[in-house]
Amino acid sequence: MKSFLPIWLMLWLCVASAGGHAQLRHDVLDCEPQIVSVMAAKSEDATRPVAGWQAVTLPDNWSQRWPGYDGTVWYRIDWQPGCVDADNGDSPVGLVIESIIMAGAVYSEGSLLWRDRHLQEPLSRSWNSPRYWLLPASHLREGRVLWVRVAGVAAQTPGLGRVRLGSPEAMLAVMEQTHWRTRTLPFINLVVSAVLGFLALFIWLAFRSQQVFGWYAVTAFCWVLFGVNTLATQAWPFSDTRMVAQANTLAYLFFIASFCVFSWRLLELRCAVWRELPLLALVTGLAGVIVLLPGWEGLQWAGHLSSLVFLLNGFCITGWALRRREAGPLVVAGFYLLLIAIGVRDVLILTGLLSSDFYLSQYSCLLFMVMAAVFLGLRVAGDARRIERFNQELSVAIEKACDDLSATMSKEHRLALDNTRLQERLQLAHDLHDGLGGQLVRSIMVVEQSDNDLDKSRYLSMLKLLRDDLRQLVDSGASASAAPPQTPVEWLAPLRYRFANLFDALEMSLVWNVPDAWRAQPTAVQCLLLARLVEEALTNIVKHSQARCARVTLQLPDDALLLLRVEDDGVGFDVAAVQGGGLGIGLESMRARTERHGGALTLCSQPGATVLEVRLPLGQS
Repeated sequence: MKSFLPIWLMLWLCVASAGGHAQLRHDVLDCEPQIVSVMAAKSEDATRPVAGWQAVTLPDNWSQRWPGYDGTVWYRIDWQPGCVDADNGDSPVGLVIESIIMAGAVYSEGSLLWRDRHLQEPLSRSWNSPRYWLLPASHLREGRVLWVRVAGVAAQTPGLGRVRLGSPEAMLAVMEQTHWRTRTLPFINLVVSAVLGFLALFIWLAFRSQQVFGWYAVTAFCWVLFGVNTLATQAWPFSDTRMVAQANTLAYLFFIASFCVFSWRLLELRCAVWRELPLLALVTGLAGVIVLLPGWEGLQWAGHLSSLVFLLNGFCITGWALRRREAGPLVVAGFYLLLIAIGVRDVLILTGLLSSDFYLSQYSCLLFMVMAAVFLGLRVAGDARRIERFNQELSVAIEKACDDLSATMSKEHRLALDNTRLQERLQLAHDLHDGLGGQLVRSIMVVEQSDNDLDKSRYLSMLKLLRDDLRQLVDSGASASAAPPQTPVEWLAPLRYRFANLFDALEMSLVWNVPDAWRAQPTAVQCLLLARLVEEALTNIVKHSQARCARVTLQLPDDALLLLRVEDDGVGFDVAAVQGGGLGIGLESMRARTERHGGALTLCSQPGATVLEVRLPLGQS
């Protein structure tokens, strides 16, 4: 038993100590200033009334006592200072009034402590602005009275909030706590909402297809406009309290509408059009009611219907999320139900059915907006990951396509080289036919038509001509950089030398008509082309035409065109039959060479007149 004595002793000491603390606290409370009574009376002319006083309890909403009354009400608050410290004498008292709805003035006995700027329309707005005063020691005698004049509108729950008296330190702490709850937190709420709204707006401006960010920005800005009502202390820029209420109700209506559309876009609900169009019609109708209907009933009904839309949308989203059973929709639905519960709680407080002075709606919506921002951020992060994977896949596909393209280009390059070699061989064949072949034909005809054996020097001359033609054929690839003949006569000289003896031996007449000078200097390649065409044409005349006379004409109609005509009076031939039968190899070679240089070759033939005409643009190669 001895061992338990200290335990019982300790328990007894604890109980005695607790009782001592309770007694001390009771003594302290007895020493605090006490409000004895609170009375209220209407004042028709804004002066302090003499009669009609009624006892009230703070916080007070006079519309429950005097329905529909707009005007001024005076509150008389009788208080006593409590115990007085005999050593220190009277000490000052702190006074805190948490709210005055809408505007007011505070008097201590006959002295004015403070008043709002506007006690008539447009009324100032002190409903969310706590006030603190330090009452001097001279006011601490028994039976002190506070007078509070309040000007309000029945539709705005007018009245006086909680009034507290106490030590300056305690009341200053109450003031700071109330100011934090009623002013600082709403300000942080609006700042965060505005920042998130601007971020969403910038994202939507950068990516217009992401309409959910645009609706988030609209919702945030409407919420900011609605929440400004909690911080505004004056009615500016509006002319009266009702216009302020109109603007605030419109902001609330647009917030509810944009919030609903945003939630639909956030959850990617199908068939959104049949939801959004009726909602747009409802919002338009309610906005018309708010703006056009006089009095306060239209504003109240519009606010109630907006809240009803919010509730119905929340229940619909909850039911849809339960059917989907997905994490994202269930989280959104849970937050939506939380908002509904908080909204119902605040409505009960506002109507007086629930006792509290702390409203949560202004913070719950911010919580939902932050949650939605996180939800959107996760969606953006998921999209970014998908884009990154797509970019990686695209890089692999591009690399493979580049490899395939390189292989294809290599194959095409080889084919192009082979085609170039074939073209060069074909060109060489044409050149052999037109140049060396023609000279061989002329030499053979000279030998065949000679009555006597040719001497050695004549054979040597023909071999040298063949050598020169072959050398010219080999060097024709470099003719583009060679200097062209200075005059048409210089260009014609080798041709006249080659064909003059042949035509004389055949007793054929050959006439050359060329100008003395170029109007526009042709290139060396063009001069070589013309020489080949003349050689081929004259060779064909000698071999096939049985003509007695031939004529070569070179004309320069203007600076951009050269005209070459080769004519004979032979037997002629059927041009179409020759070309169709594949017999005119030389003719087709001449035509192809001309077209490669941008020119055009025409041939007309009949008995007694065959004309070959070439039109060649100067300066082209």
